[in-house]
Amino acid sequence: MNPPQARRARDAVLMLWSLLALTLVAWHLRSLSATAAAVAVLFTAGPLLLPLPGLLQGNPRTYRWAALTLVPALAWSLTELVAHPAVRWPATVAALLSVSSLAALVAALRVTPRHD
Repeated sequence: MNPPQARRARDAVLMLWSLLALTLVAWHLRSLSATAAAVAVLFTAGPLLLPLPGLLQGNPRTYRWAALTLVPALAWSLTELVAHPAVRWPATVAALLSVSSLAALVAALRVTPRHD
């Protein structure tokens, strides 16, 4: 349980979380009408904001439940990947970022000392 490793893992989580949110917003704004994009961003990127305060503070409890907020983005990405060939690339990137975010959360939990 190395604190520098924990810091790097938390930084990776925040970087991937940010990239996922930006990818979702850009993808929806580019491929949907304004109203549909707003709904899609609210549904897919909105849940990513819920654990953000705890992730920024490095709260291990938040890291335990934050993976649940990745589900809408991953579900949307996989559905669009299969059903909508025109958005295959952004859907693939968003799906990979979702899975990478999950892996980073698990890695951060494994190297973070338990406080509770």
